[in-house]
Amino acid sequence: MANIQRGRTGWKKEEDTLLFAEIEKSVGRGTPLKSVFEAVAEQTGRKPNSVRNYYYARIKERDLSTTALHAGAFVPFTEEEIHSLLRTVLSAQANGISVRYCTMSMGGGDNRAMLRYQNKYRALLKNRPALVRQVAEELKAEGVDFDPYCTPKQSEGRGKAAGSVTARINRLKGMDGAAFIEGLDYITSIAEEAEKKEETYRRTESELRERIRRQEEEINAQQGRFHALLLMYRRLVSANRDFIGMAGRETGPVSEYARQLARSVADCEKALTEYQA
Repeated sequence: MANIQRGRTGWKKEEDTLLFAEIEKSVGRGTPLKSVFEAVAEQTGRKPNSVRNYYYARIKERDLSTTALHAGAFVPFTEEEIHSLLRTVLSAQANGISVRYCTMSMGGGDNRAMLRYQNKYRALLKNRPALVRQVAEELKAEGVDFDPYCTPKQSEGRGKAAGSVTARINRLKGMDGAAFIEGLDYITSIAEEAEKKEETYRRTESELRERIRRQEEEINAQQGRFHALLLMYRRLVSANRDFIGMAGRETGPVSEYARQLARSVADCEKALTEYQA
């Protein structure tokens, strides 16, 4: 795209359109806003800080008539949403879950939504520490203790190392060290979550195997009882068959009982034959 004429102090429509068009593209690519500001500054002849300030001023105005501002893209957080965001992220960090992984889950896996939550959380840490500490105290009273402003001593060495790596990456052309480190942190969080799930699956598998073992024992016991009952049933059929043979010579009620019993024994023997088949 050709550079827009330089030297103007006020923002014109084509510059505004260019800025937000580049912002929209950056969302899909995952490009840091800093790179977008620099690219737009180069095309408009402005300073990157000037571009950045204009961008945030436009968002604050919420002028949704601009075509680049899609509905819902820059919807500000309500105080209730801010409170909920802080509770969710602080609770996640208290359980060893990274901010990036937590906000990605909050955004349903959508990178754009994740960035919205993540950037808002970081802005709150910087600009509204009193509110952050208030919510942290609420959680502490509920048994969830995490102070985002207090870095554990055991993490200091790793923090310095990460800062050094970030600085070195930033010296590489076109690289964003912070974004790179965040990406590694996100991947690590996914790996940790996967490991936790694998452990859960192992426990579940062990429990299922134990249940199956107990059920098999119960089935074997039921089969033993069934075979015992079957043996008694056969003996009963055999005894009644002998009785029928002797009662066949009798008359009267005994004879009638013998005939009914003979039919019943015949049905029992038929059932036994079908079972054995």
